Amino acid sequence: MKKLILTVSVALLSGCSLLDAYLMKYDPMEYQQIADIRTSAFFAKSTCDNADQAKLQADNVAKKTYAFKNYVEYTPHNVQVIASAGELDKMSQGLIAQYQKGPVSVAFCKIKFENIEKSAETMQKTIGAKPR
Repeated sequence: MKKLILTVSVALLSGCSLLDAYLMKYDPMEYQQIADIRTSAFFAKSTCDNADQAKLQADNVAKKTYAFKNYVEYTPHNVQVIASAGELDKMSQGLIAQYQKGPVSVAFCKIKFENIEKSAETMQKTIGAKPR
């Protein structure tokens, strides 16, 4: 009897996760925002040689990741994107925090922007794969 209950419970839970994946719908605004973050991070890398410009770009990207996190925060059946948006925002806020502490090396700046860009690309693939 216990095995039967366990089996049914596992089947129901598996079904719920499949249902969640099916219910996630493509959101063109969500896709546009993550593409914008990715593009901004890509171009921001080229400003790392100029600390003032890089700081402005870091602030710009941080505002975009924060807005994206807020946009997806309460979207139903979107757990993966919500969690990823929070992590992406932490990355960009971390870069801002480093600039507030003082000078940031060119290498650190480029690595952080590359990490943000790559994370945004991964998220873009996930968001783009949602059913239309």
